[in-house]
Amino acid sequence: MPHEVETIPLMAPGPGTSRALTVHRFGTRGVGRKLYFQAALHADELPGTLVLNHLIGWLAAADARGEVLADITVLPYANPVGLANRIHGYHLGRYDLDGDGNFNRWYPRLADKVAEKVGNRLGDDLEENRATIRAAAREAVADWDAEGEANVLRKALMALSIDADMIFDLHCHGAAVQYAYFPQAHWQAYGDLTAELGCRVVLFFPTDEGSTFDAVATVLMHDLAARFPDRPVPPPPFTTTLELRGQQDCSDAMAEPDARAILRFLQRHGFVAGDPGSPPEPLCSPTPLEGSDTMVAPCAGVISYRVALGERVKAGEVVADIVDPAVVDFAAARTPVASRTEGIVYGRNLSLLVRPGQSFAVVAGDHALPPPDLPVIDH
Repeated sequence: MPHEVETIPLMAPGPGTSRALTVHRFGTRGVGRKLYFQAALHADELPGTLVLNHLIGWLAAADARGEVLADITVLPYANPVGLANRIHGYHLGRYDLDGDGNFNRWYPRLADKVAEKVGNRLGDDLEENRATIRAAAREAVADWDAEGEANVLRKALMALSIDADMIFDLHCHGAAVQYAYFPQAHWQAYGDLTAELGCRVVLFFPTDEGSTFDAVATVLMHDLAARFPDRPVPPPPFTTTLELRGQQDCSDAMAEPDARAILRFLQRHGFVAGDPGSPPEPLCSPTPLEGSDTMVAPCAGVISYRVALGERVKAGEVVADIVDPAVVDFAAARTPVASRTEGIVYGRNLSLLVRPGQSFAVVAGDHALPPPDLPVIDH
């Protein structure tokens, strides 16, 4: 089928206003594997919107030629609510300003409802069970009584993605190198995506826990497998969060190569026709998410970094000083914060003003770390 564009209305925040998702569909619905792409769930993380804008045009042209070989859904922006969050000229799209928290948290766990709907209908055929579970998951999402604007948005995104085979969630950091959160179980099959994108860091993350958007479908399959141990339950879908550098790294000059990298990945794995050539050599080896050192400010102040973004540091090396500018003694004004691991400084906050307990930088290490001594502010 040719490229389709669908508009999905969301909850109106007030009289005379409206919000909607714009959904681009390629290929034929229900034919082949289903792929789902979205960008800017955190609405102030905009590089992915330009990447998907490039990709949409190429997929539309490929679809017209009959070269889209999968069921592909693309949301160039996933969060109209956050896109409208402006305070005195500043765009703040990570949190719902109406008090419902982080747009990428608090997605419901669906296993109870899905198991109830599935009942005793699971048999010994994996593909039949897959269809049964996916239909029940779609029903469970439709039945969710989502209250409030942010939850209505969450419900709409889940309805579009809960039955996908592959989910690509495009984000970015405040300031960062290119990196990705990646499921270890899919590394051998799909790790070439991170090589194509030139990722400097790849973080293996658990798929059996969490309340983020990318965990909804994976946690569901883990939970159902535990509930029905004597029946074949499909493995979790491939889901990855691509962190496209930093918030200021938003330009066609960066987006076009990233989009080309994703297109080559789609061609290599048979979702779009074409010869992508061999993948490039990866720039890094994966490291565990629990090996990432989230650096926390022990006091309030202004950050002064001693090392550059993307630089490798050793365990115990000071990455930044937290400065109280009002203290006369230069040394006493500075509180050094050291990395607990050896690795790449792969991300930093955009703001240089911190308060106690606030995370401000991350370092990718090879070995699991204990939690930080200080509680981490991460809503």
